[in-house]
Amino acid sequence: MRQKTTRRSHQPGCLKLLLALCSIAALAAACTSAPEVHTYTLGTGSPPQTLRKKVVIEENLQPAFLIDVAPVVVPAQVARRQLVLQKDPVRVQVMEQERWSTTPADEIRQRLSANLSAVLGTFEVASIPYPADQPVYRISVVVQRFESWYASHTLLDTVWTVKPRTGTTMLTCHSTYSVPVGGGFGELVKGHQVAVSELSNEIAAAILAAQQDSPAPSKCIRGGMQMAAAGVQAKLRAGPR
Repeated sequence: MRQKTTRRSHQPGCLKLLLALCSIAALAAACTSAPEVHTYTLGTGSPPQTLRKKVVIEENLQPAFLIDVAPVVVPAQVARRQLVLQKDPVRVQVMEQERWSTTPADEIRQRLSANLSAVLGTFEVASIPYPADQPVYRISVVVQRFESWYASHTLLDTVWTVKPRTGTTMLTCHSTYSVPVGGGFGELVKGHQVAVSELSNEIAAAILAAQQDSPAPSKCIRGGMQMAAAGVQAKLRAGPR
């Protein structure tokens, strides 16, 4: 009987120990659970309307020309899925839980393609066959600065070109957009959307001007095509003057 009584006296202690172990396990699981990741894209929203109001588009007609948007080049420090905040001119902060759905280069290219197609009443043929006699404009964009200043502004600084498939004459242009934003990462994304839409408007205007043989926009120069590296090599060969 004494042995039986002794076994019963250990049960409350064992229960307390079991409850303590369960509490520790639950606490450890809560501490090690991954924080929520928020994902953003530039691909949503309405296309810019500034030029669309000036261009009469008949949906049933064949497009007058096609577009080919080349892969966009962005600075190496922002060529990642995570949003990168600019803290000051020399410091950035990588936000692990705030991410783009694809890389910024892909986000910008997709947004440009959608905007230009909507504004100009055409479509993109970057990776599909198209008729050989159809006019095609090749658009290339190099992003020099893609900055996100939290609760302040976004900055998009670009050099871009428009070149018809046939011929060597092209437009080379420089555009910079600073968009004020409020607090929140969603506001930063909206600021970048506005900047890319403004860039779309400028590119669309340049294409329409080229079609009408109008003077080049004020931010652009018009001339024959030559690779920058080739130009540098030619100057080196020529030597100092």
